[in-house]
Amino acid sequence: MKRAFFVGTLVAVIFFICGYFTELELFTLASGGLGLVSLLISGLLSGVFISGDQIRANAAIENRDEGKKRKRGMYVFALIGAPNLIVAILLTILS
Repeated sequence: MKRAFFVGTLVAVIFFICGYFTELELFTLASGGLGLVSLLISGLLSGVFISGDQIRANAAIENRDEGKKRKRGMYVFALIGAPNLIVAILLTILS
């Protein structure tokens, strides 16, 4: 988990530095796109976009190891996407 947060923050800092000094919208779009896609994948893995009945059905047939892998993937994508989305918002405000 720490590695995913470090990677997400490192990429976000690189996008912020490049976007702030060059003032190109490309870095804002790239950071926002990466953040949005990562958070959407995290939402898909967590089951946000399905009904409660489907979540209960999936939990009934899912074993403990599969659940841990799914939750770990959800956290990894969220930790990579959140800093990038924040940087995209900052770059939008500062430009």
